[in-house]
Amino acid sequence: MANLFFGGNKAPKQQAINELVLMIANYYDGRYEVLSASDDGGSLLEVQVEVANPNAQLDPQAPDFPFFDIWPKWMGWRTVVVKVPPGYIDSITLAPESDY
Repeated sequence: MANLFFGGNKAPKQQAINELVLMIANYYDGRYEVLSASDDGGSLLEVQVEVANPNAQLDPQAPDFPFFDIWPKWMGWRTVVVKVPPGYIDSITLAPESDY
């Protein structure tokens, strides 16, 4: 049944990412990043949000984050929100590729 909900037309991936970044920026001033990812269910948009305690719920830590506007679907794309610790986006997600 999930494939019926997530099936259908999708906006071009980069357009969906760009518009999602702009939409979140209208509500949330914390550190976040939107990227393309995949899992066993296929391609998706992943929104990484830096919070002090990734084990705690998102709402109390980021009350302005537009969680329910983007989850579980944005412009036809399955969307997940991932809580990450402070500094994760710059040091892991956006880190340059290593030769190791």
